[in-house]
Amino acid sequence: MIGRSAQRVSAGLMVALALTGPAHAQKGAPIQSINIVDIGGDLLFEGHYRKDHETRGASGLTTDEKDLFFREQIELRLGGYSYHPNLFDWDAALRLGVSQQRIDINQDSFDSDGTIVGYNLSGILLKEKPVSVRVYASKAEEFIDRSFARSIELDSRAHGAEVYFKSSVPISLLFEQSHTREESDLRIDDEQTDYLRFKVTDDRDRDWFTVFTYEHEDTDETSTFLSSSSPPTPQDLPDRRDELNLSNRWRFGDGLNPHRLSGSTRLLRRRGAFFNDLFSINQRLDLYHSETFSTFYRAQASYDDNQTQNDDLISGEVGLVKKYYQSLEVTGRVFGSDRQIDEGSEQVFGGFVDLDYQKRTGVGRYSSNLGLGTERETQRTAGGELSIRDEPVTLSGILPQRLGEPGIASGSIVVTDINNILTFVQGVDYRVQQIGEFTEVVRLVTGTIADGQTVLVDYTAGAARDGQFRTDRINWRHRLELDDLPVALFFEYRLRDEQIESGDDPGNLDREEVYLLGSELTFNDLTLIGEYEQRNQRLFPSSTAYRARGTYDRVFDDTLAMTLGGDYERLRYKDADAFGFEPGRDFLDRYSLFGHLTTKLRRNLIVRLEASYVDLRGRENDTLGRVGASANWSLGNLDVSISGYHAVYEQEGDDGTSDYVMFTLRRSF
Repeated sequence: MIGRSAQRVSAGLMVALALTGPAHAQKGAPIQSINIVDIGGDLLFEGHYRKDHETRGASGLTTDEKDLFFREQIELRLGGYSYHPNLFDWDAALRLGVSQQRIDINQDSFDSDGTIVGYNLSGILLKEKPVSVRVYASKAEEFIDRSFARSIELDSRAHGAEVYFKSSVPISLLFEQSHTREESDLRIDDEQTDYLRFKVTDDRDRDWFTVFTYEHEDTDETSTFLSSSSPPTPQDLPDRRDELNLSNRWRFGDGLNPHRLSGSTRLLRRRGAFFNDLFSINQRLDLYHSETFSTFYRAQASYDDNQTQNDDLISGEVGLVKKYYQSLEVTGRVFGSDRQIDEGSEQVFGGFVDLDYQKRTGVGRYSSNLGLGTERETQRTAGGELSIRDEPVTLSGILPQRLGEPGIASGSIVVTDINNILTFVQGVDYRVQQIGEFTEVVRLVTGTIADGQTVLVDYTAGAARDGQFRTDRINWRHRLELDDLPVALFFEYRLRDEQIESGDDPGNLDREEVYLLGSELTFNDLTLIGEYEQRNQRLFPSSTAYRARGTYDRVFDDTLAMTLGGDYERLRYKDADAFGFEPGRDFLDRYSLFGHLTTKLRRNLIVRLEASYVDLRGRENDTLGRVGASANWSLGNLDVSISGYHAVYEQEGDDGTSDYVMFTLRRSF
């Protein structure tokens, strides 16, 4: 135990009346007012230890941080029925636990103790009848007593009922009421929500599937800030939401490939602290005229009115797919869209043709894909800017990721999690850097963005006040897999050329041309790839690059598997000084190694070892190395897992180490 021992454990009983998993015994069940057929529970002991050491390169300041956390919890479960399993089948659970945490930052130490209380009840009435009812209730309490800050009390409760109408068209009606309260000496957050859901599913015919859902949510939230020098200042944050969703899939016609119409419709009305009216419909029709010829049609319309901006979009697409013999497939499509927003408007019209060719030749299998397309865009804005919302970006390791639009306004970038709830902090979780007209986002190792996490980015980009543009695209790929040698040769050419036809030049029109030549060697479990790439660009430095990648993937038997790999890239920029590169940063050398080994030492013991290393030099000067291991062991009702890693990193002069160990012990009874 660390810190002070937990001082509060308030008893509670949680009833989760939810639809049970495996049904209790049906036939021959004795008729009793209360019959308990299942008694069990879990003992849970888990914790983690984290140790970080960081040195700031500019100032030389060091930070040492340790975090030690434990949680002990017991959960008791009962399962049974009243009179008969088909009359009322129920389950109940009770959770009690305590937690301890100690944080050391340099010479300062902070302790916190907590208690956990919760109960669940769930049950279903008349589960074998045409009409059944599921009822449930739950409660969870947690008290955290901290020596370094104000204590916190968390209380969440929920109860509800759902009625099922079992017929050829199943219907369900759910009502739930939940209440959450977080209280400390600084503020009190009190939230109560009434939730209603009506759902109808029509799957009587395998060729006709429709799901209709209506949701109503009414939330009253009050946030009260407490201060000794002034009276409490409550802030009301109401939220009312009504939403309709319709999903449809209809297959019709004869033959092996029936025609299909599929899509969705959504209607949303939201009032309160946040204002939003949304209507969207998206439908696609696929018609199969023969085994070798089909057409498709897509229509989309959305009207989004919120407190930030109005965004109305109408778009459509018509296309065809034609197969010639067994070797050539031609896909053609034309499309158009009209977008109206507060800041201006965008109209886009274009067409594309894709030719996919595959042929068995005298030396090997040859494939070629040629894509040709052009689109015209008319853009009008009042202030010469457009708002980009929720652009997904995956931040892996320490590699910079470029945002989609050039000419991003300084200070306009906002990064949130995938749910648009948590906002990350620039300079703490990520950094932003400008290369030419493009902006890159780099994950900081010491931040809260996990390796490989996808985030959403909002920003404002430059646009024309009144202009017309044309974008031409060419994508041509070739691949030859030799018969007599385990070698494949490939070549790729890509062109994206943006040109102004009339009006204002926004200064963000780019031309990118890429030549890629390479070969791939596959021999048993070993794969080696070599590439040469030449990239010419208008708004970003042109470059040449040599790359080599290798992977060895081997499954020895049912108990042992191993993967080893690495890659190297040597990239050199042209005219780097014209894009503001500092001396010595007109190149980028990247080394990467990785490996993992999974072995089953015994029938109930699995161990995994892994290691990785990334080194960037030149434009970026970062390294990240990591060695880790995990083990999972089970014996009867006992499950034990432990994992940990040691990481070493250097990011633009700052360096440090990080150690992390986590374990879980669960004993079922």
